[in-house]
Amino acid sequence: MGYGEIPRSADSMHRAFLSNPITAYNRAVDTAPFLDVRWRIRQNMTLLDAVIQGRVLCVNQGDALLIYGAPGNNHTSRIYNFFFDILQRFNTDELNARKSEFRVKIQRMVQAAFGAKAKDMYYIHILGTAPEVQGRGYASALVNTVTAMADAEGRDTWLITADATPFYEKLGFVVVQEDSLGAENPTWGSKPVPICIVSSSRPRERTHALTTCLYRCYAAHESVATS
Repeated sequence: MGYGEIPRSADSMHRAFLSNPITAYNRAVDTAPFLDVRWRIRQNMTLLDAVIQGRVLCVNQGDALLIYGAPGNNHTSRIYNFFFDILQRFNTDELNARKSEFRVKIQRMVQAAFGAKAKDMYYIHILGTAPEVQGRGYASALVNTVTAMADAEGRDTWLITADATPFYEKLGFVVVQEDSLGAENPTWGSKPVPICIVSSSRPRERTHALTTCLYRCYAAHESVATS
């Protein structure tokens, strides 16, 4: 993915995550001005940081995208942290509390699931497809590309999901930890938001030939798209 594909990819990410339960949980208490503008700035900066560090993939110039972390390449840049700190100043106290709830629970879940092994695994940070092109296999191709990269290094892959567990299970992932957000929060008037950690760490039913084929097909597509 190149710099020119950031705007389209950011728009796809924004629209893909509007219906995400974790997004809804946070946006419900993000009452500061310019909500959509701030979210779009953050999404563009997230993609810029991922492009700079070479850990983002996209399909069709940004119709679908995946940001990942790999051992040794799993940190944000100074420019991202600078803008992130500015945007954080708009957070309400309740939004900060909900984000803290998420961080604490995820840290506990990751430790319980993987322990020290987590730092040696690939991590899928963001996966999104523009609503109008969902169902075409773009997300599956992106996930399989990353797991193929991890497989080539003898590593496993993990991620957090709130509403896409069946999708990842079809790709060979298994749920290793479950929890929820909002269950004990009196300001949240809806059902608790489920959060799951899924992992590819299992005896692989996915064959080496399949992952190699998917990786080569994606690489060929990207080569044509950027030529």
